[in-house]
Amino acid sequence: MGMDVYGKAPTTDAGEYFRNNVWWWHPLADFLLTTYPDLTEACTYWHSNDGDGLDAATSLALAEAIERDLASGKVAEYARRYEAEVGALPDEECTICRGAGIRTDAIGQEYGYDQPRDPDTGKGGCNGCSGTGRTPAWETHYPFDAENVKGFAAFLRGCGGFEIC
Repeated sequence: MGMDVYGKAPTTDAGEYFRNNVWWWHPLADFLLTTYPDLTEACTYWHSNDGDGLDAATSLALAEAIERDLASGKVAEYARRYEAEVGALPDEECTICRGAGIRTDAIGQEYGYDQPRDPDTGKGGCNGCSGTGRTPAWETHYPFDAENVKGFAAFLRGCGGFEIC
């Protein structure tokens, strides 16, 4: 699933359409909401694709604020902090094997995941955690970087207002 963001009255090619899958969109939306609350408040549903959005004037103002923060390094610093925070999250118990490292369900039995992982062959063990019983924190699946923000700013500059669909 993704967020398809359409310009209402595009004045540039970049302003016609912007897309992120949900993994990229949610951190981008969170960044915008926390960094520019006065410019984002008119859009209530940043995290859904129900057609909410911003008008042309607010989109342009948001583009200018983002571009200023890209140039100053503020966005890059946010990205570094985000990566450090997400990277410091502890691993979680595997939800497939409940931390056991092996699967005893029908699928586990059918495919040999119900036996401890063999270090020589790499076979066996839970396929969700490679037999460790642990997986990276769920939040690690949600990336954030300045290039994605830059792409959204280019979209905002030329969109003439937008709708998240």
